[in-house]
Formats: sequence, structure tokens, C-alpha cells
Amino acid sequence: MIAIDWGVDMAQARSILGEDVPVSGNIDPTILFGTKEQIEQAVRDCIDRAGGPGKHLLNLGHGVMQGTPEEAVGWLVDECKRYRGKDAEES
Repeated sequence: MIAIDWGVDMAQARSILGEDVPVSGNIDPTILFGTKEQIEQAVRDCIDRAGGPGKHLLNLGHGVMQGTPEEAVGWLVDECKRYRGKDAEES
């Protein structure tokens, strides 16, 4: 498993590494200071850039920062569980 830092474009990393290399990451941890909608969009974008649901281990690119609202962590986790990919959203 290769951990992708939040400063690296996930789609570019996936392109370079190929779809068979397991990757994790890479949401910018500061997004957790944003709105619920911003957090949910960041989750969806990261999953899609990594190749879709089930193609990587989604997590923050550098861990949870001190002072992060607990509610925001819950929004991230809930969207990770809910999101089924852009193709499912369009159907």
C-alpha cells in the first residue's frame, strides 16, 4: 500500500502507479474545517480520482488536525460509507 499525501493529485498518482497498486489517501485534512457540503464533495472527488469505490483506502492525507470539529469527522465517515461512485449518482 502506498500512502498518497494530500498535496499529490490522486488521479495523477493512480495513472503513474497503475490500477493494480493499492493506494491510500489523500484528502486535505483542512477540509474538515469546511462545510458539510465541502467535506462530502472532497470525499466524492477523492474516491473518483482514485478509480472509484473499492479502488483505494480513503483517508486524510496527513491525519486529523488538532481542533478539528468532531462533527466534521462524522460527515467524512458518513459520506465514505454512502458514496457509490459517480456512475451510481448519474443513474
